[in-house]
Amino acid sequence: MPMIRTTVCILFTATLALAGCASGARSDFGLGFRETAIPVGFPGVRFSVEDALAAEVMGLQLSEGAPNGADGRFDLIALSGGGAAGAYTAGLVNGWTERGDRPDFEVVTGVSTGALAAPFVFLGPDRDAELREAYTGGLAANLLQGRGLGAFVGSGIYQSAPLRALIETYVDAAMLTEIAAEHRRGRVLLVATTDLDAQRGVVWNMGAIAERGGPEALALFRDILTASASIPGAFPPVMIKARASDALDSPAFEEMHVDGGVMNPFVAVPQMMWNWTDPNGVLRGARIHIIVNGKAEPVVNVTSDAVGSVLGRTIDTALKANLRANLFANRTFAARNGVSFSVTTIPAEFDGGDSLDFSPEAMQRVYDLGRMRALSGQAWRTELNLAAD
Repeated sequence: MPMIRTTVCILFTATLALAGCASGARSDFGLGFRETAIPVGFPGVRFSVEDALAAEVMGLQLSEGAPNGADGRFDLIALSGGGAAGAYTAGLVNGWTERGDRPDFEVVTGVSTGALAAPFVFLGPDRDAELREAYTGGLAANLLQGRGLGAFVGSGIYQSAPLRALIETYVDAAMLTEIAAEHRRGRVLLVATTDLDAQRGVVWNMGAIAERGGPEALALFRDILTASASIPGAFPPVMIKARASDALDSPAFEEMHVDGGVMNPFVAVPQMMWNWTDPNGVLRGARIHIIVNGKAEPVVNVTSDAVGSVLGRTIDTALKANLRANLFANRTFAARNGVSFSVTTIPAEFDGGDSLDFSPEAMQRVYDLGRMRALSGQAWRTELNLAAD
């Protein structure tokens, strides 16, 4: 989750300390096939953010026309990571519905906690109550369950079972049926993970997976959401079975997927498209909305002269720099192609928004902040002066 604060960064220090005690051996079988690998039974449901061929295909598709919704506009909303601060998205979206001017998004993307919220946002206002409950109903309070001595063997300090249980509570066959129906209408739901073996960001077409249907589709859908929200070192990675090709007799192996925020703080315009120019002007008038579940601006503070503090502050600084670079790149793309661009973040002066504070009280405060900012019309800004909100 890219809006990781110092508390999360310290987990990396703990992970390094435990690394010498963990086995974690894996076979290097299949490394030669990673460029063309596909999830077992699911061809054509993902692409890499650095895939030039995918960029060419997407560019051609966009040049033929961007799909517009019932309101006559093409709207994309990107939901960032941020752990418990994902309650900001839940509150803002609910407030946006109450305000009465929420767009009918043609594309919804999510990373990390944003991936968990994305299916609800994609399915529209009818899922607002469930989105609110998922973040404020108390289920998330159990996410950080330690593994005890098990942390010395394996790759996660916390158990993955509570995260999976939270996902399974809401993501069921009925939800996939609804997502598949919207996918057939031309709407798009995307979720990003990070393939650690290949060191690439992977974007998954969740609508295409839902359309396949069946227990295998539901299992993969849930695995992708779990992987996207699994902070490296905090939660164990998710292994996804893949093959060199779609042939049943092609070699099979496991890919290691973790938090999508490792590579992408959010996914609006994929990196491979940043330099693309719309030749026919079909995107002119489209709108990109980015919800950052955290504070994007630099915060001046005194860093203790200790290993944990220095390492934590360094990682936090690098993640914020990556976030701002992605925001500016997307803003430049939008300006070049006549696309409206707006972003919302948690204000710097807000006392809260800790990505690891999953207590119902803390998440309710962040939820209320998002809702009130949406209702007041003060949530969004079009300029990227990240020195102040």
